[in-house]
Amino acid sequence: MCRMTQQEAKAFVEKAFENLQARGWLAEGLKPALAAEEEIDAFEKKRGVRLSPLYRALLLSHPIGQLMTIMYHLERVSPLWMELDGAVSMEALEEQIGILQEIQDDCELPDGCFQNLIPIGDFGAGWGPMCLDLSRPEERVDPDREETWAVVWFDHEEFDWDRLYLGEDGLLHGRPAAPDLKTLLEWCLCGSLETEFEEKYGIRPTYEWYQNGAEY
Repeated sequence: MCRMTQQEAKAFVEKAFENLQARGWLAEGLKPALAAEEEIDAFEKKRGVRLSPLYRALLLSHPIGQLMTIMYHLERVSPLWMELDGAVSMEALEEQIGILQEIQDDCELPDGCFQNLIPIGDFGAGWGPMCLDLSRPEERVDPDREETWAVVWFDHEEFDWDRLYLGEDGLLHGRPAAPDLKTLLEWCLCGSLETEFEEKYGIRPTYEWYQNGAEY
């Protein structure tokens, strides 16, 4: 998978938000970004990380919050509530990273085991934190091999993170959520799996259907 340029990433994110609104979400309008370019640069320098053009574009876009969409989960397409941060302030992002620090301390995990993780929301809107795994570059992601997926989540009801998530490299690697950030945004913002769901179950996912419980 080719890495997007910053201009391509910005155009993709803008189109994704247009699609999200066309699907009935964010009807109250798009709220402004909460971070500036120089704040993101400072975050990268402090954390010693390099954020992808697409994630930078997302941080500079709009807040999202809770929404329901069609996702791949447990090897099938199904409706699922998601908490997707979208644009957040760097202070809020640091607070989310602080929660990972607390988990590291509580579970007596090795120092720095979460340095590869950037929190971007909550999988299932309550099941556990969803993160970008920076140790899995976009160009190495294979959609057919979940162990390469770069968007992961951690079950908040699990406490044995050492056994479940700690890799031989000393880093935490969660359960697969999506191959990469672009795919996640296509699923959540653009509804790219809705046609497949409709063909399989004979139900067209609409905003009203989601709001009424998404029964199928």
